[in-house]
Amino acid sequence: MNPERLARIRDLCRDEVAFEQLQQLLSEEKQPLEQEICHALFQVEQQKTLFSVITRLREFLDLETIFRATAAEVRQLLAADRVGMFRFYPNSGWNDGEFVSEAVDPEFPSAIAHKIHDHCFGDQFAIHYQEGRVQNVADIHNAGLSDCHIEILSRFQVQANLVVPLLQGRHLWGLLCIHQCRTPRQWQETEIEFVQQIAGHLGVALQHAELMAELRAEVAERQQAEQRAQELNQGLRQAIVELKAVNRELEAFSYSVSHDLRAPLRSIDGFSQALLEDCLDQLDTTGQDYLRRIRSASQRMGQLIDDLLTLSRVTRSDMRREAVDLSQLASRICTQLQHAQPDRQVEFVIQTGLVTQGDVRLLQVVLENLLNNAWKFTSRQMQGKIEFGAIQANAAAPENGIPIYFVRDDGVGFDMAYVDKLFKPFQRLHRMHEFPGNGIGLATVQRVVHRHGGRVWAEGTSEQGATFYFTLAEESVGA
Repeated sequence: MNPERLARIRDLCRDEVAFEQLQQLLSEEKQPLEQEICHALFQVEQQKTLFSVITRLREFLDLETIFRATAAEVRQLLAADRVGMFRFYPNSGWNDGEFVSEAVDPEFPSAIAHKIHDHCFGDQFAIHYQEGRVQNVADIHNAGLSDCHIEILSRFQVQANLVVPLLQGRHLWGLLCIHQCRTPRQWQETEIEFVQQIAGHLGVALQHAELMAELRAEVAERQQAEQRAQELNQGLRQAIVELKAVNRELEAFSYSVSHDLRAPLRSIDGFSQALLEDCLDQLDTTGQDYLRRIRSASQRMGQLIDDLLTLSRVTRSDMRREAVDLSQLASRICTQLQHAQPDRQVEFVIQTGLVTQGDVRLLQVVLENLLNNAWKFTSRQMQGKIEFGAIQANAAAPENGIPIYFVRDDGVGFDMAYVDKLFKPFQRLHRMHEFPGNGIGLATVQRVVHRHGGRVWAEGTSEQGATFYFTLAEESVGA
């Protein structure tokens, strides 16, 4: 108590014994008040430190900065010799790790970057720390610690130890260690609770760091993907430019070939015809036959050139998608076929209402080739039958399937052993004198169907007819 106040009380109190008793009473009342004041001041400092930690968390500082500042503040508040953040190595089974941050009294060695191995920690203690265990050791030599544990602590001159788990979510990331190196120390409950609160906030920082790392990785991955996409787009643009140039050159070449080949073919055909007309009586039967063969071959060569140009145009021409009534197209083509050979007896079965999206000009080429083939290969039938229709790719769920269109006939059919040859240019399964053609029609069909994103295939049996199927949209997996 203030000496001046004691002097005044002595003057007022005549009895010396009563004064001594009063002085003792006041001293006894003063001591708990001083303890409460100290405790209150400590709590104020605790709250300041916690506030600083929370503020740093809200500022989204990096983990190293948060650890370093927090270690310094906690060491100062607790008057400890060392405060450190220990991290377990991933996939070490909690047996190995190192201190990644610390604040230490200059009189004692730093624990930073010292690799620490404790072969029994992972098996015996890790699960308890993961559940929130706190190790409170006032004197490492009188706490029943194992020899290997004492050896590790002694390496850093630790006399008293307070250890609280650092949890990243529910995962034991590391330990918050408070060391007293000069002397043993009895840790107070308020100090233990304070360190637990600090560890809890550091756990939040660890989760933030993990989320930020994942976010940065995702951002980096997206940036790389965007970079790859830009490079692919650049490459695609360059490829398109080159393809257009190649198409222009191919178109010019096709025109040149067509023009340069047609002229001599016309000459061959024309002069052969002139010989047959003007010099027929000067030629024997063999000579006349030779000239007719020359004319036939030159005409067929001209047809081959036309077919090649048609196939080339199908590949290069621009597509204009619109609604196309396939049923109407098929009916028109079948009517034309019947008018061309009215004496033939053929039944046409055309499903109505088949409308799709596509290029009407190219889809007409598809139906013309398929229906013309069906007409041609049923020519030996007394009563032929040709069908055009559609089925669903997914019969179990029609709304999820895509239409599979088909052209079916009951003509000569084909052997499925040769089905792979059907869609290759100039590949024929029948002799020229049996059924005329150049073998280019189905190759044209395939290219048009592919340009629409679909596929085409066939099934047949010799002398029992054939069915050609095609789609005009990309099919889903498992359809």
